[in-house]
Amino acid sequence: MSAAAALLQRLRDDQGARLQFARYVAIGGFVFVIDVGSFKLMYSRGVVLAVATTLSYLLAVATHFTLNRTYNFRNFDRALWRQVRTYAVVATVCWVVQLGVVEGLFRVAHVDATLAKAIGVIVNIPLGFVGHRYLTFGHGIGGAIRKLRA
Repeated sequence: MSAAAALLQRLRDDQGARLQFARYVAIGGFVFVIDVGSFKLMYSRGVVLAVATTLSYLLAVATHFTLNRTYNFRNFDRALWRQVRTYAVVATVCWVVQLGVVEGLFRVAHVDATLAKAIGVIVNIPLGFVGHRYLTFGHGIGGAIRKLRA
């Protein structure tokens, strides 16, 4: 079974996971406005595409972490610094994916920069949810590796 199919199965069978995913998407919608809005503002003021993408992404992930930790996953079992460290790893993976999508769509497919940014955000929704649910606000990367080995 593919990872996407496994996620869909889990969401169908687990009401708690469905609720978390719904809250994750709602928080993501709010963060999306921050991300794309700040991107559009910076890019329209002449900030280089990659820099505007990165700075808006950093602002968005700081907001995203805070809201998901406090209101969605509500996981305070691991130390804050450990969650921030894991979040940074997951967010970095998502940033690389987003930067690739934005640059690829803009430079290769000649898609409008703002639309390319929006598509990059949408691509990251399932990747980010799984990473944050099971790693950032779960047992962490080391805990997940130990669980897989057991």
